[in-house]
Amino acid sequence: MADNLAGIHDQGSEQQWLATLSVDGNDYGIFDKFTGGDVTSSVVKHRPGGMGPEITYLSLPVYSDVTLTKVYESHRDHDRVAALHAMVGRVLATVSLQPLGDDGHPFGNVRSYSGRLIGVKDGGTDSNSNAARMFEVDIAVETVSG
Repeated sequence: MADNLAGIHDQGSEQQWLATLSVDGNDYGIFDKFTGGDVTSSVVKHRPGGMGPEITYLSLPVYSDVTLTKVYESHRDHDRVAALHAMVGRVLATVSLQPLGDDGHPFGNVRSYSGRLIGVKDGGTDSNSNAARMFEVDIAVETVSG
């Protein structure tokens, strides 16, 4: 089936996503990397007597934690990361994922992962490295929409 949306192709590139974070109603901008948010379920099974076929029962979804990662730019992030430290375990956060077309413009529905801020990792330091310093934010997902 051909896609009728100009500039949009189904190439499956990880870079064609816009991941943003909102914590306690404050916008923390665009992040470079998104992981997690997987949904699973622990199904209860029972095999009745007489060698009957196994039966499954309703089970609720469980979401894995989401981790967002972005470059730590001192002028922008030093105070913001410190503020996030003070909110860990106490506030709610929402991560929004938006697909991007080949032209870099958003399209389609936004998928939102909402839950509690559970971790902030400032990123490492190394006097012998020239790699970009990255920081991470972890959210315990309660709901997914979109």
